[in-house]
Amino acid sequence: MALRLENKNALITGGASGIGRATAIRFAEEGANVFVADRHFAAAEETAAAVKKLGRSSTAYQVDTSDEAQVNAMVAQMVKEFGSVNIVVAAAGISHAHYGEEGQPDVAFLSNKSFANWRKVLSVNLDGVFLTDRACADAMIKAGNGGRIINIASAAARIPLPGAGEYSVSKAGVWMLTRVLATELAPFNITANAIGPGFIKTPMTAELQQMPDLSPLMQRVPMNRMGEPVDVANTALFLAGEDGRYYTGSILHPDGGIVMQ
Repeated sequence: MALRLENKNALITGGASGIGRATAIRFAEEGANVFVADRHFAAAEETAAAVKKLGRSSTAYQVDTSDEAQVNAMVAQMVKEFGSVNIVVAAAGISHAHYGEEGQPDVAFLSNKSFANWRKVLSVNLDGVFLTDRACADAMIKAGNGGRIINIASAAARIPLPGAGEYSVSKAGVWMLTRVLATELAPFNITANAIGPGFIKTPMTAELQQMPDLSPLMQRVPMNRMGEPVDVANTALFLAGEDGRYYTGSILHPDGGIVMQ
């Protein structure tokens, strides 16, 4: 049976953990070479090592996706090493301004939100996706072989989260960014789609997972459970492969049914 991504080269930002890591491994299982980009280089190296164990080429690369120069250098390095960018999965993101730091998240209504914290989330979750998509689209257009852009948004692109308004706004922005790109890039045979996960078992939801009783939260989920990173990775695989070739401008929701509520 043919592998679905045989000889394809995929760039995955946020590839060190969670959804990004699961997608890197799932893509490698289906034949892709994977360029693993993340702020956390050591963890990115671990993902790259897992990809190599599956017999695929892989490089770990340290990047801050909110930095234009770093993103452009990242894509240039991938083209230099791999020859092309066929697929990009923009999975790098944060849930709040102090994500990954000690202390409590910035939970506050927008009327009390600091501009610095608002900007931090938008710079990573929206600016970073734009910069990544733009650089990859440019490389794809120059190569002339089409391509697939897959952006990780969230169910929060449709459902507002009080206290985390900047996150909701950033993910809604990712969805509209995806739709605009889909329109502009269709003539180049480049598709652009988004994925809007619900509650997934990743480091971003670690605090939720540690709650003694998840039942009140799971009442919002018709399937009454959290998803696994591979559920999102499988959605990305569908969009990246031939089965998803006629999808563009869409947002798919591996969310257990949250957005239909």
